[in-house]
Amino acid sequence: MFLLSPERLKRYEEADYIGEALDEETLVGDDAYVSHSWLSKSAPKRLMYHEIYGDLVDGRLAQQRILDVGGGFCALSRRLIRSHCYELSELCAHEKAERIRSEEKPASVEFLRDGDWYELPNRGSYDIVIANDLFPNVDQRLELFLRKFIPLAREIRLSVTYYPAPRFYFTRRVDGDEILCVQAWTGAQAREALRPFSQRIVKEDLSLLDTSGPSIFENGRQVCIITLIGSGGRK
Repeated sequence: MFLLSPERLKRYEEADYIGEALDEETLVGDDAYVSHSWLSKSAPKRLMYHEIYGDLVDGRLAQQRILDVGGGFCALSRRLIRSHCYELSELCAHEKAERIRSEEKPASVEFLRDGDWYELPNRGSYDIVIANDLFPNVDQRLELFLRKFIPLAREIRLSVTYYPAPRFYFTRRVDGDEILCVQAWTGAQAREALRPFSQRIVKEDLSLLDTSGPSIFENGRQVCIITLIGSGGRK
């Protein structure tokens, strides 16, 4: 468990392994994928990707069964699909499902699980379940997510976002007419959601979520990388 700090970003940028790997895998038209565009343009996002996916894209880990929740699609997704038994659970907010499905035929595998992870049917256990840049800035159901997937995973990898200063968004319900004001989580809120699972957190230090120092992101957010040990996984 650790924060993405300016010092960690500086060390990462000395090599920028993910940037190099992304260039190797990029095909014409990949910039149309929003996740790919973000990753190619942002060193902090590449650092975050490195910390979550690095050993999966560079060959350090042999084939794993992976569920990537809300991971979007980028050129490095192709490497994950080639090297692992990879599934993507995605609402397809940025890309149409048909566009991502167009990647399935060349890969000779159906990897997209189009829809909400909460409704995802039980397809057995996973070696690794990933939720990168999803909780709680996009999806505030962090505790529900952990309760659902801890029994199904050997390991869960998360990047958890919080804001030291108040931040909120006006948005509209997709199933109604109300305009909602959603306040981004503070570190204290993230800590309380994670506390019931603290014994499963590798190198647990929930006090890190009190940190309000310099941010590597323009919007001032802090991001904590967390690995939890699940009770599932392939036998």
